[in-house]
Amino acid sequence: MKKIYFLASVLLAVTTLKAQFTTVDFEDLSLPAVDTFYTGVDEAGFFETKDVTFGNFYEETSWGYSWSGFAYSNMTDNVTPGFDNQYSAFAGSGANGSEKYAIYYSTDTVTFNNFAVSFGNVAITNTTYAGISMRDGDAFAKQFGSPNGADGEPDGTEGEDYFFVTIYGWDQQWGLVDSTVIYLADYRSADENDHYILEEWENFDLSNLDGSKYLTFNLTSSDVGEFGMNTPAYFAMDNLEYSMYVNSLASNETINYNAYPNPVSNVLHIEGGEGQIQFSGIDGRIVKTIDHIGSSDISVNDLPKGVYILRLSNQNGAVASKKIIVQ
Repeated sequence: MKKIYFLASVLLAVTTLKAQFTTVDFEDLSLPAVDTFYTGVDEAGFFETKDVTFGNFYEETSWGYSWSGFAYSNMTDNVTPGFDNQYSAFAGSGANGSEKYAIYYSTDTVTFNNFAVSFGNVAITNTTYAGISMRDGDAFAKQFGSPNGADGEPDGTEGEDYFFVTIYGWDQQWGLVDSTVIYLADYRSADENDHYILEEWENFDLSNLDGSKYLTFNLTSSDVGEFGMNTPAYFAMDNLEYSMYVNSLASNETINYNAYPNPVSNVLHIEGGEGQIQFSGIDGRIVKTIDHIGSSDISVNDLPKGVYILRLSNQNGAVASKKIIVQ
Protein backbone atom coordinates (compact mmCIF):
# COMPACT_ATOMS: atom_id res chain seq x y z
CA MET A 1 0.00 0.00 0.00
CA LYS A 2 2.86 2.37 0.83
CA LYS A 3 4.54 1.62 -2.48
CA ILE A 4 1.39 2.44 -4.39
CA TYR A 5 1.00 5.70 -2.49
CA PHE A 6 4.62 6.66 -3.16
CA LEU A 7 4.26 5.99 -6.87
CA ALA A 8 1.08 8.03 -7.01
CA SER A 9 2.85 10.90 -5.25
CA VAL A 10 5.69 10.87 -7.77
CA LEU A 11 3.28 10.85 -10.68
CA LEU A 12 1.37 13.75 -9.15
CA ALA A 13 4.60 15.73 -8.71
CA VAL A 14 5.61 15.14 -12.31
CA THR A 15 2.16 16.09 -13.57
CA THR A 16 2.18 19.26 -11.47
CA LEU A 17 5.62 20.23 -12.78
CA LYS A 18 4.55 19.61 -16.37
CA ALA A 19 1.45 21.77 -15.90
CA GLN A 20 3.70 24.77 -15.15
CA PHE A 21 4.82 24.97 -18.76
CA THR A 22 3.29 27.52 -21.10
CA THR A 23 2.68 25.98 -24.51
CA VAL A 24 3.13 28.24 -27.53
CA ASP A 25 0.65 26.68 -29.96
CA PHE A 26 -0.05 29.76 -32.16
CA GLU A 27 -3.81 29.19 -31.90
CA ASP A 28 -4.40 32.70 -30.49
CA LEU A 29 -2.97 34.33 -33.64
CA SER A 30 -5.46 35.49 -36.27
CA LEU A 31 -5.61 34.54 -39.94
CA PRO A 32 -8.23 35.75 -42.43
CA ALA A 33 -9.37 32.32 -43.65
CA VAL A 34 -8.50 28.63 -43.98
CA ASP A 35 -5.30 27.91 -45.94
CA THR A 36 -3.72 31.32 -45.34
CA PHE A 37 -0.57 32.53 -43.63
CA TYR A 38 1.18 35.58 -42.17
CA THR A 39 4.74 36.34 -43.27
CA GLY A 40 5.23 39.83 -41.85
CA VAL A 41 3.56 41.71 -44.70
CA ASP A 42 2.96 44.65 -42.34
CA GLU A 43 6.78 44.89 -41.97
CA ALA A 44 6.55 44.87 -38.18
CA GLY A 45 9.59 42.57 -38.12
CA PHE A 46 8.04 40.11 -35.67
CA PHE A 47 4.88 38.60 -34.23
CA GLU A 48 4.17 37.83 -30.58
CA THR A 49 2.24 35.12 -28.78
CA LYS A 50 2.22 34.12 -25.09
CA ASP A 51 5.10 36.47 -24.18
CA VAL A 52 7.34 35.11 -26.93
CA THR A 53 8.53 37.13 -29.94
CA PHE A 54 9.20 35.45 -33.28
CA GLY A 55 11.36 37.57 -35.58
CA ASN A 56 10.86 37.90 -39.31
CA PHE A 57 11.77 40.08 -42.26
CA TYR A 58 9.53 41.13 -45.15
CA GLU A 59 10.32 43.35 -48.13
CA GLU A 60 8.46 44.16 -51.33
CA THR A 61 10.57 43.49 -54.42
CA SER A 62 10.27 43.95 -58.18
CA TRP A 63 9.31 40.27 -58.54
CA GLY A 64 6.94 40.13 -55.55
CA TYR A 65 8.33 39.96 -52.04
CA SER A 66 11.20 38.56 -49.98
CA TRP A 67 10.82 37.16 -46.47
CA SER A 68 12.75 35.20 -43.87
CA GLY A 69 12.45 34.16 -40.24
CA PHE A 70 9.12 33.00 -38.89
CA ALA A 71 5.65 32.92 -40.43
CA TYR A 72 2.51 31.38 -38.97
CA SER A 73 0.11 29.37 -41.04
CA ASN A 74 -2.98 27.16 -41.20
CA MET A 75 -2.16 25.72 -44.62
CA THR A 76 -3.22 22.10 -45.15
CA ASP A 77 -1.62 21.26 -48.53
CA ASN A 78 0.79 18.37 -47.99
CA VAL A 79 0.82 17.10 -51.59
CA THR A 80 1.77 20.03 -53.84
CA PRO A 81 5.53 20.29 -54.47
CA GLY A 82 7.53 23.44 -55.02
CA PHE A 83 8.20 26.94 -53.79
CA ASP A 84 4.61 28.11 -54.24
CA ASN A 85 3.66 25.81 -51.34
CA GLN A 86 6.32 26.98 -48.90
CA TYR A 87 3.96 27.69 -45.96
CA SER A 88 2.49 24.19 -45.46
CA ALA A 89 3.53 21.60 -42.88
CA PHE A 90 4.12 18.14 -44.32
CA ALA A 91 1.71 16.77 -41.70
CA GLY A 92 -1.16 18.78 -43.24
CA SER A 93 -2.09 20.47 -39.93
CA GLY A 94 -0.60 21.66 -36.67
CA ALA A 95 0.61 19.23 -33.99
CA ASN A 96 -2.09 16.93 -32.62
CA GLY A 97 -4.38 17.97 -35.48
CA SER A 98 -4.48 21.62 -34.40
CA GLU A 99 -5.10 24.43 -36.87
CA LYS A 100 -2.06 26.72 -36.67
CA TYR A 101 1.69 26.35 -36.50
CA ALA A 102 4.88 28.27 -37.35
CA ILE A 103 7.08 28.02 -40.43
CA TYR A 104 10.78 28.89 -40.26
CA TYR A 105 12.88 29.94 -43.24
CA SER A 106 16.53 30.96 -43.45
CA THR A 107 17.32 32.96 -40.30
CA ASP A 108 15.89 34.83 -37.30
CA THR A 109 15.41 34.68 -33.54
CA VAL A 110 12.88 33.56 -30.92
CA THR A 111 12.94 35.87 -27.88
CA PHE A 112 11.34 35.11 -24.52
CA ASN A 113 10.16 38.51 -23.37
CA ASN A 114 11.64 39.88 -20.13
CA PHE A 115 13.06 36.62 -18.73
CA ALA A 116 15.15 33.51 -19.36
CA VAL A 117 13.28 30.20 -19.47
CA SER A 118 13.31 26.46 -18.89
CA PHE A 119 12.08 24.16 -21.64
CA GLY A 120 9.94 21.10 -22.09
CA ASN A 121 9.34 19.75 -25.58
CA VAL A 122 8.85 21.28 -28.99
CA ALA A 123 7.00 19.68 -31.93
CA ILE A 124 8.92 19.73 -35.22
CA THR A 125 8.25 18.46 -38.73
CA ASN A 126 9.24 19.24 -42.31
CA THR A 127 7.41 21.64 -44.53
CA THR A 128 5.71 20.18 -47.60
CA TYR A 129 8.14 22.09 -49.82
CA ALA A 130 11.28 20.66 -48.17
CA GLY A 131 9.80 17.20 -47.56
CA ILE A 132 8.75 16.55 -51.16
CA SER A 133 11.98 18.07 -52.46
CA MET A 134 13.99 15.56 -50.43
CA ARG A 135 11.67 12.65 -51.20
CA ASP A 136 11.43 13.15 -54.97
CA GLY A 137 14.13 15.64 -55.89
CA ASP A 138 13.49 18.72 -58.04
CA ALA A 139 15.25 21.02 -60.48
CA PHE A 140 17.58 22.36 -57.78
CA ALA A 141 17.81 19.70 -55.04
CA LYS A 142 18.60 16.00 -55.11
CA GLN A 143 16.43 13.03 -54.19
CA PHE A 144 17.67 11.83 -50.80
CA GLY A 145 19.22 8.38 -50.88
CA SER A 146 20.47 8.82 -54.44
CA PRO A 147 24.22 8.93 -55.09
CA ASN A 148 23.56 11.64 -57.69
CA GLY A 149 22.81 15.32 -57.38
CA ALA A 150 19.96 17.16 -59.10
CA ASP A 151 22.10 17.33 -62.23
CA GLY A 152 22.22 13.53 -62.43
CA GLU A 153 25.94 13.38 -61.71
CA PRO A 154 27.50 11.64 -58.66
CA ASP A 155 27.69 14.11 -55.78
CA GLY A 156 30.06 12.21 -53.50
CA THR A 157 27.47 11.41 -50.80
CA GLU A 158 26.86 7.77 -51.83
CA GLY A 159 23.25 8.52 -50.93
CA GLU A 160 24.03 8.99 -47.23
CA ASP A 161 22.00 12.18 -47.04
CA TYR A 162 20.83 14.20 -44.06
CA PHE A 163 19.00 17.40 -43.18
CA PHE A 164 18.94 18.80 -39.66
CA VAL A 165 18.26 21.93 -37.66
CA THR A 166 20.57 23.01 -34.85
CA ILE A 167 18.80 25.04 -32.17
CA TYR A 168 21.09 27.32 -30.15
CA GLY A 169 20.10 28.72 -26.76
CA TRP A 170 21.54 32.06 -25.65
CA ASP A 171 21.34 33.68 -22.22
CA GLN A 172 20.34 37.24 -21.39
CA GLN A 173 23.80 38.51 -22.33
CA TRP A 174 23.92 36.52 -25.59
CA GLY A 175 26.27 33.95 -24.09
CA LEU A 176 25.84 30.48 -25.58
CA VAL A 177 23.99 28.16 -23.20
CA ASP A 178 23.95 25.00 -25.31
CA SER A 179 22.64 23.60 -28.57
CA THR A 180 20.59 20.64 -29.74
CA VAL A 181 20.40 18.94 -33.13
CA ILE A 182 17.10 17.70 -34.60
CA TYR A 183 17.22 15.56 -37.74
CA LEU A 184 14.50 16.33 -40.27
CA ALA A 185 15.77 13.59 -42.60
CA ASP A 186 18.46 10.93 -42.21
CA TYR A 187 19.68 8.43 -44.82
CA ARG A 188 23.08 7.69 -43.28
CA SER A 189 22.31 4.22 -41.92
CA ALA A 190 23.42 1.11 -43.82
CA ASP A 191 19.95 -0.29 -43.07
CA GLU A 192 17.46 1.31 -45.46
CA ASN A 193 14.68 0.63 -42.95
CA ASP A 194 16.20 3.33 -40.77
CA HIS A 195 16.02 5.99 -43.48
CA TYR A 196 13.38 8.67 -42.95
CA ILE A 197 12.06 12.09 -43.82
CA LEU A 198 9.87 13.59 -41.08
CA GLU A 199 6.30 13.65 -42.38
CA GLU A 200 4.44 13.89 -39.06
CA TRP A 201 4.96 16.01 -35.98
CA GLU A 202 7.45 14.64 -33.46
CA ASN A 203 8.29 15.97 -30.00
CA PHE A 204 11.87 16.81 -29.08
CA ASP A 205 13.28 17.65 -25.64
CA LEU A 206 14.88 21.11 -25.30
CA SER A 207 15.70 20.93 -21.59
CA ASN A 208 19.45 21.21 -22.22
CA LEU A 209 18.75 24.82 -23.31
CA ASP A 210 17.38 25.81 -19.87
CA GLY A 211 18.45 29.34 -18.96
CA SER A 212 18.09 30.69 -22.48
CA LYS A 213 16.38 33.94 -23.36
CA TYR A 214 16.98 33.68 -27.12
CA LEU A 215 16.86 30.81 -29.59
CA THR A 216 18.53 30.87 -33.00
CA PHE A 217 18.44 28.19 -35.70
CA ASN A 218 20.77 26.85 -38.35
CA LEU A 219 19.81 24.35 -41.07
CA THR A 220 22.35 21.90 -42.51
CA SER A 221 22.03 19.51 -45.45
CA SER A 222 24.27 17.01 -47.20
CA ASP A 223 23.00 18.46 -50.51
CA VAL A 224 25.22 21.49 -51.08
CA GLY A 225 25.97 23.25 -54.35
CA GLU A 226 27.94 26.20 -55.65
CA PHE A 227 25.64 28.72 -53.95
CA GLY A 228 25.12 26.85 -50.70
CA MET A 229 22.52 24.39 -49.48
CA ASN A 230 20.19 23.01 -52.19
CA THR A 231 17.60 21.54 -49.82
CA PRO A 232 14.88 24.16 -49.11
CA ALA A 233 15.87 25.84 -45.82
CA TYR A 234 12.55 25.38 -44.01
CA PHE A 235 11.01 23.51 -41.09
CA ALA A 236 7.71 23.70 -39.17
CA MET A 237 7.33 24.23 -35.39
CA ASP A 238 4.47 23.90 -32.92
CA ASN A 239 3.74 23.42 -29.20
CA LEU A 240 6.90 25.03 -27.81
CA GLU A 241 6.84 24.45 -24.02
CA TYR A 242 8.56 26.84 -21.63
CA SER A 243 8.43 28.18 -18.08
CA MET A 244 10.32 30.86 -16.17
CA TYR A 245 13.90 29.89 -15.36
CA VAL A 246 14.07 30.47 -11.61
CA ASN A 247 17.87 30.31 -11.42
CA SER A 248 18.51 33.06 -13.96
CA LEU A 249 20.48 36.00 -12.57
CA ALA A 250 20.98 39.41 -14.15
CA SER A 251 24.20 41.37 -13.73
CA ASN A 252 24.02 44.34 -11.36
CA GLU A 253 26.23 46.39 -13.67
CA THR A 254 25.00 47.72 -17.00
CA ILE A 255 27.22 48.47 -19.99
CA ASN A 256 25.78 51.01 -22.38
CA TYR A 257 27.16 51.23 -25.89
CA ASN A 258 25.99 51.73 -29.45
CA ALA A 259 26.91 49.68 -32.52
CA TYR A 260 26.01 51.06 -35.95
CA PRO A 261 25.12 50.76 -38.77
CA ASN A 262 23.19 47.53 -38.38
CA PRO A 263 23.05 45.78 -40.83
CA VAL A 264 26.67 46.60 -41.65
CA SER A 265 28.62 45.94 -44.84
CA ASN A 266 32.05 47.52 -44.27
CA VAL A 267 32.84 49.25 -40.98
CA LEU A 268 31.00 48.88 -37.66
CA HIS A 269 31.22 51.87 -35.32
CA ILE A 270 31.23 51.15 -31.56
CA GLU A 271 30.68 54.02 -29.15
CA GLY A 272 30.57 53.76 -25.36
CA GLY A 273 31.82 51.27 -22.80
CA GLU A 274 35.22 49.65 -22.64
CA GLY A 275 36.60 46.13 -22.46
CA GLN A 276 36.87 43.25 -24.87
CA ILE A 277 34.62 42.86 -27.90
CA GLN A 278 33.93 39.42 -29.34
CA PHE A 279 32.08 38.48 -32.51
CA SER A 280 30.47 35.02 -32.41
CA GLY A 281 28.60 33.15 -35.11
CA ILE A 282 25.18 31.66 -34.35
CA ASP A 283 26.98 28.36 -33.73
CA GLY A 284 28.75 29.96 -30.75
CA ARG A 285 32.22 30.07 -32.31
CA ILE A 286 34.21 33.24 -31.61
CA VAL A 287 35.41 34.60 -34.94
CA LYS A 288 36.86 37.98 -33.98
CA THR A 289 38.19 39.56 -30.75
CA ILE A 290 39.10 43.25 -30.25
CA ASP A 291 40.10 45.41 -27.28
CA HIS A 292 37.81 48.44 -27.05
CA ILE A 293 38.04 51.72 -25.15
CA GLY A 294 35.27 54.23 -25.70
CA SER A 295 35.25 54.30 -29.50
CA SER A 296 36.22 51.77 -32.16
CA ASP A 297 35.82 51.39 -35.92
CA ILE A 298 35.84 47.69 -36.78
CA SER A 299 36.14 46.34 -40.31
CA VAL A 300 33.79 43.43 -41.00
CA ASN A 301 35.10 42.80 -44.51
CA ASP A 302 36.77 39.61 -43.25
CA LEU A 303 33.48 38.16 -41.96
CA PRO A 304 31.13 36.14 -44.19
CA LYS A 305 27.63 37.56 -44.56
CA GLY A 306 25.32 36.44 -41.79
CA VAL A 307 24.16 36.97 -38.22
CA TYR A 308 26.68 37.53 -35.42
CA ILE A 309 26.50 38.13 -31.68
CA LEU A 310 28.58 41.13 -30.56
CA ARG A 311 29.57 40.83 -26.87
CA LEU A 312 31.28 43.60 -24.90
CA SER A 313 32.67 42.46 -21.52
CA ASN A 314 34.55 44.59 -19.00
CA GLN A 315 37.02 43.80 -16.19
CA ASN A 316 34.19 43.61 -13.64
CA GLY A 317 32.59 40.72 -15.46
CA ALA A 318 29.64 42.69 -16.82
CA VAL A 319 28.57 41.75 -20.34
CA ALA A 320 26.33 43.47 -22.89
CA SER A 321 25.44 41.90 -26.23
CA LYS A 322 23.81 42.85 -29.49
CA LYS A 323 22.81 40.95 -32.61
CA ILE A 324 24.64 42.25 -35.70
CA ILE A 325 23.88 41.44 -39.32
CA VAL A 326 26.78 41.55 -41.78
CA GLN A 327 25.61 41.97 -45.37
